[in-house]
Amino acid sequence: MSLRHLWRVALLIIVGLTVAGCLSPDYTYVADSSDKAYFKVPPSWREVSPASLQRVQGTSSQGTYLWSRAYDDSASPSVKDVFSSSSKPVAYASVLGLSASAASDVSFNSMRDLLLPVTATARNAASAAHVGFSGFQLLSDQMITDGHHDRGIREIFDYNLGMIPETFDLTVMTNSDTTKLFFLLVHCQTAIFAANYPQIKKVVGSFTVGGGS
Repeated sequence: MSLRHLWRVALLIIVGLTVAGCLSPDYTYVADSSDKAYFKVPPSWREVSPASLQRVQGTSSQGTYLWSRAYDDSASPSVKDVFSSSSKPVAYASVLGLSASAASDVSFNSMRDLLLPVTATARNAASAAHVGFSGFQLLSDQMITDGHHDRGIREIFDYNLGMIPETFDLTVMTNSDTTKLFFLLVHCQTAIFAANYPQIKKVVGSFTVGGGS
C-alpha cells in the first residue's frame, strides 16, 4: 500500500469522524443505574426540571420515590405538561421503593390503576366519588414478563381532560421480589399521540428494568 493511499484513507476517516460529530444523536438515553431502569427519548424531548417534578409529584402512599425523570417535546419543558393535558408528547418515569404493606397489595389491576382509574372497579369508585374523569376508552391491555421474572402491564387508553381527549401509554413493572415499582407514562392529546405514535412506540419499547432488588 503506497504512502499516498494511506494518507487518502486517513483523510477519509478524519472527514467521516468530523461529519459524525456534527450530527445530532438519534436519542437521549435516560438511566437510573442504581435501580436498573432505562429508556430513551428523541433529542427534541427536553428534560423537565427534576426539582419541579419532585415538588409536584409529592409523596406516594405506596412507598418512596427513589428516582423520577420527565421529558417534554417542547423548547420550554414544563412540569405542567406532565400532569395535565399536553399538546406535545411527554414522558414521565419513576421508581418507587415499596413499603411492606404496598408490596403485598401489588397486582396487575393495581398497576393498571396506579396513576389513573383504568379498571372498571376503579372507574366506578371514581364516579361514585364524583371525580371528574370522562371519555374513558381502553385501546390496548397487555401483561408483561421478562427473563428476570419482572412482571407488569402496558395499558393504552383515552380520557377527556377538560374538553380535549388525551391518550395515555402506561407501562408499570415490579421486580421479582416485589420491592420496587417502575413506571413509564407517555401521553399527549389524542390527535398528537396518533401522529407521533411511531416515535412514542420506540420510547415505550425502550423501557427496561433490570431485575432483582
